[in-house]
Amino acid sequence: MPTGEVEEELTAARAAVVEHAQHAARRQVAGRELAAAEEALAAARAALADETADVARLESLSLARVWAGLRGDRAQRLDAERAEQQAAEYVAATAQARRDAAEREVRVVDAALAALGDVQARWHAALAAKEEWVRGAGGPAAAELGTVAEQAGGWRAQQVEVAQAQAAAEQALGALGAAADELRSADGWSTYDTFFDGGMLASMAKHDRMDRAAGLLREADAALRHLTVELGDLGEQGVGGVGVDGLTRTLDVWFDNIFTDWSVRNRIAEARDRVAAAIRAVEGVRQRLAERSAAADAELAALAARRESLLVG
Repeated sequence: MPTGEVEEELTAARAAVVEHAQHAARRQVAGRELAAAEEALAAARAALADETADVARLESLSLARVWAGLRGDRAQRLDAERAEQQAAEYVAATAQARRDAAEREVRVVDAALAALGDVQARWHAALAAKEEWVRGAGGPAAAELGTVAEQAGGWRAQQVEVAQAQAAAEQALGALGAAADELRSADGWSTYDTFFDGGMLASMAKHDRMDRAAGLLREADAALRHLTVELGDLGEQGVGGVGVDGLTRTLDVWFDNIFTDWSVRNRIAEARDRVAAAIRAVEGVRQRLAERSAAADAELAALAARRESLLVG
């Protein structure tokens, strides 16, 4: 594409972006107005329905009409109710007109936005064409554009790694939370069995909960190992240092060596403490990952701004 055409398209694409932003702001205002108009219309229609019902009651053979007739003021009351009904009709008609106007404004703005199309895609395509031309021409700007592109690629790759680690952290937290819930239940049954002589049924319930907890801890253990792998890709340590890695193996030993209810209760409490520590550790990891994601977003935004400056300026 010749230089003149590249610059012309870049200018037109930028103008489209600006126009889109203006229409988008107008659309927000129009949307709020439409919502308010619809709310006012609903209220006006409800008030009109009430006034119409009042008139209908006086016009029909109802107790209200009989009582008003006996009092001798039925005609006056009916006139008053009809006047209120007419006022309510006017308010409802005004609200309807306001709502219709707001809806038309929304349609106009939506049509303008649709006509502009994907302005961001057009802008990025125009920048890409300009970048291709600048690199072909060579010079300091071309060299810096290459550096910017390389740095942006690195940050985008890090964003992918961070997103994968964040997903692994959420999975680990979910597995640990489920295990914590099951251990809490097992602890309750263990306390009942230990101090209140729960008997065979309590022991069965306790062991059932412990079996479920063991399965959930195996899932948590696997999720934590996966998280450790994902964190390693980012140069971060896993959460094995808090003693979570041995939880399921330890519990498997407990199930084969249960001698007293008191011993089992202490083991469950120890498991709960370790799971709680693991949850705190993973939550810390999640916070660090969020900070790294925000930092990557900021770096990419700065690089994008620098790229635009090199191409447009």
